[in-house]
Amino acid sequence: MIKKVFLTISLSLVLGGCMTMNQERNDNETNGDYTTGDAFDDRYVSVNDYTGEGYDLVNGEKMDVIANEKFAEIEEAMKAFFLEEYKTEVIVHNVVGNVDGATVFVESVGEPHFHTYAMIGIDRQEDEIIPDSIWTQSSQVEQGIFSGLLAMIMDEEFTVLDDFVEGIADKHPIVGWRQEAINNVGSTGYTTPYYFIQPMALRDEMTEINRLYFKNPSISADELKNQFDKDAYNANYFTISIQVYMDEEDSQPTETLLDKIVQEFKALEGVPRGNYSISLHDNYVNKLSAEGFQDNSLEERDLIRE
Repeated sequence: MIKKVFLTISLSLVLGGCMTMNQERNDNETNGDYTTGDAFDDRYVSVNDYTGEGYDLVNGEKMDVIANEKFAEIEEAMKAFFLEEYKTEVIVHNVVGNVDGATVFVESVGEPHFHTYAMIGIDRQEDEIIPDSIWTQSSQVEQGIFSGLLAMIMDEEFTVLDDFVEGIADKHPIVGWRQEAINNVGSTGYTTPYYFIQPMALRDEMTEINRLYFKNPSISADELKNQFDKDAYNANYFTISIQVYMDEEDSQPTETLLDKIVQEFKALEGVPRGNYSISLHDNYVNKLSAEGFQDNSLEERDLIRE
């Protein structure tokens, strides 16, 4: 069993640029210490209640005010941007001020289903949105699209995985993220309350399958399945991260519980081929960073399923 603190491997890590902006502040915090001063009240919230409220980016306070005042303009610009650049209709869920403008969290409409983000510039002198200044982190959106397309291609396998995580949540005292939190601060592509997937290392496959989607955004799952050999890709390059939390505020993760979950997973057949990790956290999320990993978090890694 592996017991470690992985402060840089989490749902918020995949925010990329957003996480980079938050890293200096987060590194200076006392992670997992809920008893020092007002640390508990100020920074941590039960995952049962967490909706993404309080998420913060360094030096984004002024921009945050402007971004929320200009939400309608940002929403219009983002919808147009994703439709033009990625052939994808999106729902704009949340805007958070950053040092140069705002980070905007979106969810795709229909299939392929994924969550991601983009940034938009703000003129701080004029307090105005710059609609033609929208940018994304390299391959971030492309990975999100690809993850959603893989979920379409391997729908039967992901159904098995969904049944597994929902089953262990019924059987053990664990919970996942609320959907509101995923919508408001999630950016990890195809994401459920219990897991997210990262297929970026499958670069050649991503390029080809995304090309088919951009050529025909209405492409069906059957058409995609005919173009992708789900038995041929390198399973080590397809990361699937299962993240679960203790269901009560005073509960602590234990190696005994994690081992039970891991053993049940190892006995499972029919899940997507990939490199899995299973993380067990206490009941709290750092609301500033959307970070679940704490000093007491437990993780089992490199659970390869071929």
